[in-house]
Amino acid sequence: MDGRGVGGGGSGAATGGGSANNKSAAGNSAATGNADASTATAAPNDKPTILEGVLHNIFDGLMDKEEQVRIAMQQAIVKILETHPERAAEILSEHRSQQPKMTDQTVAMLLDCIRRVVGAETPLPPAANQKLIDLALQELTKNPEHLPLIQNPAQRILVAIGRSSPESCEQVMEALQEKGTSTEGVAHFMLMQCLGLLATENPAGVVPHIKAILSRSQPHLVGIRQDHIKQAHAYAIGRFSEALLEESGKKEEENCSTEISVAYDVLFNQWLHSREPKVCVEILQALSSMYPLLPKDRIQDQAARLVPQILALYRRSVDRNAVTQFLCSVLKTNLALNATVLDGIIDVLVTHLFDLVCVYPDYEKPQTVKGHYEVLRCFHLLAGHQPYSTRIMDTLLIHLRNNSERERMKSLLILTHLLNSCAGNIENRIPATIECLKQLILSERGIKMKLTLLKTIVALAQKSHIRDKEFVWFVVRHSCRFSKPSQEHGSQEEHANLVLSCENTLYMLASTVGTLDELLKRELLNYLILLDYTDICGNLAKCLASLFAKSPHIEYDIAGDDAATEQATPESMGAAGEDRSVIKRGKVMVPGAETIYARCLALLGNQQCIKRCSNILSFLRYYHPQVNPALEELWERKIPDLLLQINRESAYRQLLHDFVLETNEFLGGLDENFAQRLASKLADQMYLYPMQLPHSEWHLPDLSAERGMLLQAVALTLLQVTDVACIHTKIDLIVTTARQERLDKHVKHADYEKRIEPCARALGYISRQHLGHLIKKLTELAQVGGRKHSTGFFSNLHFIKDTHKELENYKSNLLVVKAFGRIMDEADPLQSIQHLDEDDTLLGFLIQQLAVHKDQTIMSAILQTLLSICNQLIATKEQLPAPLRHRKQIMETVFNIPIEAPFHDLPLLPTILKLGTDFIRIGGPDTEECVDGGVIFEIACRNFFGCAQQLKMKFDSQEEDERNSFLAKHLNESLPQLNALVRAIVELDASPATLDLIIGILEGWTRDRNSEVRICASHVFNNTLDVYIKSMKIGCEAPSKFNQTGQMLGKIVPRCIDSNGTVRQVSVEILQKTLEIACIYETLTIASIDSTADWLKEIETIKEHIITDEPKQIYNLAGDIAKIIALRISSFQYLQFCKTLLHSLRDPEQSSTIGASVVLKFFIQQKGSELFHAIPDLVRDSLLALRVCEVPRAKSGVLKALVALTKHHPKLVCAEMLSQPLPYDPNLVEYWHLVCNDPELTGLTLDNFLQLLSGASLQEGGQDASLSERQKLASGQPFAIFCALHEMLPCKDIKGQLETRFADMFCMLLTSLSSYTNLAAPNPINNASLSPNQTQSGKTKFGFVPNKELIKLNPCQIALETFQAFLTNLEMEQIASVLTVNTQLASSADWHNYIELLTPMAIGLGQQLQLGSPQMRQLVNSLSKYVASPYDGQRVAAVGIFSRLVPLKPTGELAASILLHLGAALSDPNAVVRGLSIQGMGYVGQLGEKEAKRYSETAIGALLKGVDDPVGDCLINIPLESMRGLSGILRALPSERVEPFHVSLAIRIRPFLGNYALEMREAAIQLFGDICEGKHDDGSSSPTSSMEALREQLIANLFPLLLHLSESEVAIASACRGTLQRVCRLLTAPRVVEMAEQQLGEERGHQLNYSSFVLEFVKTIALELTDHIQDFIDSCLPQLRSQWPEVRGSAAIVIGILHNFLSERNVQTETVASKIAVLLKDEQALVRMRAATALGYFFGDI
Repeated sequence: MDGRGVGGGGSGAATGGGSANNKSAAGNSAATGNADASTATAAPNDKPTILEGVLHNIFDGLMDKEEQVRIAMQQAIVKILETHPERAAEILSEHRSQQPKMTDQTVAMLLDCIRRVVGAETPLPPAANQKLIDLALQELTKNPEHLPLIQNPAQRILVAIGRSSPESCEQVMEALQEKGTSTEGVAHFMLMQCLGLLATENPAGVVPHIKAILSRSQPHLVGIRQDHIKQAHAYAIGRFSEALLEESGKKEEENCSTEISVAYDVLFNQWLHSREPKVCVEILQALSSMYPLLPKDRIQDQAARLVPQILALYRRSVDRNAVTQFLCSVLKTNLALNATVLDGIIDVLVTHLFDLVCVYPDYEKPQTVKGHYEVLRCFHLLAGHQPYSTRIMDTLLIHLRNNSERERMKSLLILTHLLNSCAGNIENRIPATIECLKQLILSERGIKMKLTLLKTIVALAQKSHIRDKEFVWFVVRHSCRFSKPSQEHGSQEEHANLVLSCENTLYMLASTVGTLDELLKRELLNYLILLDYTDICGNLAKCLASLFAKSPHIEYDIAGDDAATEQATPESMGAAGEDRSVIKRGKVMVPGAETIYARCLALLGNQQCIKRCSNILSFLRYYHPQVNPALEELWERKIPDLLLQINRESAYRQLLHDFVLETNEFLGGLDENFAQRLASKLADQMYLYPMQLPHSEWHLPDLSAERGMLLQAVALTLLQVTDVACIHTKIDLIVTTARQERLDKHVKHADYEKRIEPCARALGYISRQHLGHLIKKLTELAQVGGRKHSTGFFSNLHFIKDTHKELENYKSNLLVVKAFGRIMDEADPLQSIQHLDEDDTLLGFLIQQLAVHKDQTIMSAILQTLLSICNQLIATKEQLPAPLRHRKQIMETVFNIPIEAPFHDLPLLPTILKLGTDFIRIGGPDTEECVDGGVIFEIACRNFFGCAQQLKMKFDSQEEDERNSFLAKHLNESLPQLNALVRAIVELDASPATLDLIIGILEGWTRDRNSEVRICASHVFNNTLDVYIKSMKIGCEAPSKFNQTGQMLGKIVPRCIDSNGTVRQVSVEILQKTLEIACIYETLTIASIDSTADWLKEIETIKEHIITDEPKQIYNLAGDIAKIIALRISSFQYLQFCKTLLHSLRDPEQSSTIGASVVLKFFIQQKGSELFHAIPDLVRDSLLALRVCEVPRAKSGVLKALVALTKHHPKLVCAEMLSQPLPYDPNLVEYWHLVCNDPELTGLTLDNFLQLLSGASLQEGGQDASLSERQKLASGQPFAIFCALHEMLPCKDIKGQLETRFADMFCMLLTSLSSYTNLAAPNPINNASLSPNQTQSGKTKFGFVPNKELIKLNPCQIALETFQAFLTNLEMEQIASVLTVNTQLASSADWHNYIELLTPMAIGLGQQLQLGSPQMRQLVNSLSKYVASPYDGQRVAAVGIFSRLVPLKPTGELAASILLHLGAALSDPNAVVRGLSIQGMGYVGQLGEKEAKRYSETAIGALLKGVDDPVGDCLINIPLESMRGLSGILRALPSERVEPFHVSLAIRIRPFLGNYALEMREAAIQLFGDICEGKHDDGSSSPTSSMEALREQLIANLFPLLLHLSESEVAIASACRGTLQRVCRLLTAPRVVEMAEQQLGEERGHQLNYSSFVLEFVKTIALELTDHIQDFIDSCLPQLRSQWPEVRGSAAIVIGILHNFLSERNVQTETVASKIAVLLKDEQALVRMRAATALGYFFGDI
């Protein structure tokens, strides 16, 4: 704080009277200085003095480094200004005058505060306004230069005041004018700037002063030299002119016309020559507004001279927009008065305006666009006068013929604008303009020029001025894309924009401009059949659909002789010349309907162009009357179906073919020559779809799909043609087209195959009707393509190679193969097979090509063709039983195709397998032609599964992912074919030998590591058995026993427990089928139809559940499988089955290994008694399996199997387990688990453990103090017992044994967990692990071998896990979950974490055992033995659990026992035990009414003693717990029982309210609230002396609690919230109580906005408890020095609010303000900010 201090301006503080409500008014009266002698005594003069000092300090705070603090300072200034406007404005002005060197930023902030005040809705008193106007004017004019940081806010202050009311406006205007006249010469430029802005904001208030202002400033205008002053004056005069025009109804402009005229002369003649562009712009804008206000005679006299002068400004570096705006104003004014004044200069004016048109306006720059349209507006104004419009159009025509593109573009822009705005004025010149435009259309090259032309054409079309086809050609031609856009004429983006614009324009013309319909129909139909326009046929069809939808007919205009000489454009003439089907009506030529139909059919073939197909279909729907009106019903049915399926390729293609066939049949019925005529027209259009696209400047798409569709349409049409010559011609056309397709080193064979596919399909369609012609043609081609080359000498020289001939032969061969395959698919089977039998040339050709070719494309085609042949043979097997010749040769050739890495030929595998199946099914009596199915199947499996082994589940790269997808796709296609092959083999010979053969081939694949291989092999295996069951023979020839049963079951059982769910499910089906086969052979009955076969139902249940991913359920199902097998197989199969299962323990799948061991265990449990003869072999094999097995769970299963076998033949011994080395090895652990299976043995073991542990020290050396510095170790034997229990207790089988010993086991585990805290594992037990038959080795005799695994054990962790297992086993999940909450419990160095779990542990006990139950009494009795234990850990556990049982409200003897033991623990030497006892005593209030009354005095005495306990730094803070306990008792017990303690307790805990420790502070606050709550409950009684004494504490603590509510600690804020509510209830203030309940309730606790709440809450308190305001202030003053910044800041705010409500101000007023002001220098920004806010409240109006 500076030297002035807070009250530096006064001579001390005086007291004064008045109510709280008129305080502010008194302050205002004192501040304004208007009080006369009669009221001088009523208006104290101390507060203004304080206000002055405080404001000076706040002004200094504006230089704070924190922005939020500066904002708070500004807000304080604003509040003080609003409350004491006159005095505060005076202080502000004085401060500014005393601080001439104040920084600009500070000045700007002060001005911003003023601006916010004056900008408010409530106007200030005139005196305050005057002070602020003077201050703002001073800052506005202080600096002669432009200083926006200060001058802008000062200007806004003046404008805001002037805008607020007419009186304020008068004040501002007078001050501004006075300031302007006070200085000789030119007024400050910011004054004029301010006047101009005020004229904009309040024109009505400024207009009366304009004449005087202009009169005063006119003499000085000529002498102004500085540009910024000129700019300011021009701005002001311009705004004055606008205001005069706006207020023109009041005739003010007539009074000012002279002054405006004088100013106009100065601005135009002198200032306009300024070189500063900004000044010139401002001047020109001012002139634009001033010109209409000039005298009319002067306007008319000077018009002819003025316009050239304005035009001359364009030659200067002046903003053209401003000049044009001025020119527009001049033209508008003169044309309105007398248009003829411009006659002499119209030509010059039009010429200049033409030059000003912007050719390429940048629409991202608003100023450019504005200038462009301003020029066009000038043309629009001139064109409104008829003589001028004629001259403008003549000028435009001249420029349209100019060689300059810019000139032509300008003319088009002007023409388009005039057509859109005033077409009626230029209508007489439009014909000449159209003729000129026709020439431009053909000659223009620039893209931008074409876009401009397009706009002009649209404008002409909209005005119905277009009748010529040249304009249509222009739009259609430029809808096409360039093949290589010329960068000289425009960018790529501009080219694309032109194309899109033309497309949209064409559709717009077709759909909206009705006068062009007939012209567009004729022209667009011509363009539709031209090659160059193929790319836009979709848009053409869309437009034609719109046109024919409006009218389905074409009007043919008859052209006259003169018109006949006029030819179309070269391209349209070409169209007419090329079209062979043209209807001629006069000179108008339109393509025929069949030609259009043929063109549309071809275009519909490219389904990739969905939009185009859709448009063409829509067009045909409306075009049908031109083809044949009778088509309406057919096409109305077919075309919607095509549109619906247009996104589905196969369905769309079939519908399209049906559409062609039905249309041809329908029209052929009406005209027998239609089909032949249509076929010819289709063939004639082949030139429209060339393979090699011609060189063109326009883009042409790939036409292969359209060409293919055209050929297919020809083929479908030929089905109704009988002319042989026509048929041969069209077949040759299709073959020639296929052979002309390009094939070289740059084209893949697969791509070539796709290209000739339509040709092959077309030939296939023809074979439906003309098979003989096709076979003859293909035979000729095969003989040419398959002819061997010369065998001469040079043919063996590889450097002589005719590549071209090879490619041609390849093309012919592939065409023959593909076409032959399509013919076999499409032709009648009887006819095609007869042709094959009569002449096997083509079949031999296929075999030869398959043998010599390695190309996958042709191999795939040959295989598909062979498949088609097989399909035909199978279809005609009954009618034509003769088998296919060369079968064996074909099969050998096919199955010799290698399917090896890198598996390029894998796509052939499905077809190869299908062929093998078909050839086996075809069969035949010829044994030489038969093939071995087993060999085929083995090769097929090797190919299939060898490829499947390459499948992966995870990929390292994108390439691997793609490769895996490739393999999976073709393997999925091959699997059904492999199953079909097996079916064919088994059906041929359904014998056990065949079954052995197939299973032997599949066995290795069913155990493969790759799950995909196992899945496929299982499916094939299952399919094999399924077919076998349906095909097997039963009778005398069949065997009576099925010796493979045990072996097959032993192999398939591991697969039933596979890791893959699919494999499991399929394997169970295999198991079922194996048992069914054995049942059929051994009992001659079919199990599936046997009503007594319950095992089948069980297997069905297993199949239903085996797909689960739950391992436990799967292994349970394995037991069910074992039971079924044990019931179903014969005894002579037992040993074979078990040995096969043991061998399966080496299975690569872990789950299968485990499953095998599980099945073995269950099987031996059921049938072990019958295996006595095989025990030696089984035990030996089992032990061997245990040694080699690496799966722990499988070992366990085998071990359990051996135990089960031992139970049948008992020789099992359990010896000295506790002396074994720790930790136990896996086999020993499993032993403990198996022990738990015997309840009797388990009970004896548990009793023995409890006896050994009772009285034993769990720590080596007991509580010896000498061990305190070393790591304490656990005792050996007890720890070994815990390790054993650690393994046993999780076993569910011992639950009954644990329940009978629950109390002893629970207490032992609970106290042991506490005792094992911070203990290490014991030392190894020397030699204890040696059995009597063992001898000591040299290492154990003479050296020490450390047990590293034992050292790693954590006894506390073992005890914790054992405890958890115990509780979990007894299903006490609630208590068990308590042990898992704290993950650091086992590694704790003290009892802190252990104590935390006692409360939930006690709650769990109370809920699970019930407090009054015998089990709970037994538990308490068992635990009481540990209260007097010599070991601290056990006492902590016992007393801790007793203390946590008290809140559960025990009764009777149970409560007496618990509290007796807690009372005894109050004098325990261990502070932790004492603290736990104190906590227990604190819960006495929660007991039942009887017990609470009985034990309350004891508890209160103990807790009061605990408050004074000096131990506060151990694990339990005893004073803190005592206060918490007292709170609990106060809440629970009736008030009269604890009333004697209220006042003394409130006084004793008051020091804790400001304690540094958060928990202590929170507990003290809550305890005070509980004291108040007790009084509130007893509030009905009459006040007592204790209540009065307590009320003093309420008044003293109310505001400290309110201040602590602002703390950032949530716990403190919550405690204060609850305590405040209770305190307020004891106050005689209803509104305070209501507000506290509403704002401080629990539901609003987390949404409390403290800043707004404290303002309203303190105001309410001050209004209701007025007598205590000074007491409240006194209680808050110490908090100004609080250690918490939030409390300091809040204290300042509260004091500021309270001082507003003081009815009498005393000597502390200055001191309080001083103390708050000190906080303005606090180190915390939050405090400084709140201090500023507080001062705003202090002096503001709350």
